[in-house]
Amino acid sequence: MFDPGTLRQCRKKLRLKQADVANKICKSAGCVSKQENGEMRVSADDLAAYANLYDVSIGSFYKETIEYKNMEGLLWQKSIMP
Repeated sequence: MFDPGTLRQCRKKLRLKQADVANKICKSAGCVSKQENGEMRVSADDLAAYANLYDVSIGSFYKETIEYKNMEGLLWQKSIMP
């Protein structure tokens, strides 16, 4: 699951302002703000631009979550499979 908070964490780690990031990825500061707050979807192109700017992998913007309901199904499937 995509975690928009990681965008902010990466930016702050590099001590950049939203306006600095916006300028570097050709977006408005408002757009960067909305993406960091999860109010606006991040396109694949934007995600690649953020990863390149912050020198991280695209996967670092995601956190793995398994919902309990899904986990129960996976465990059941494993118990009946040889």
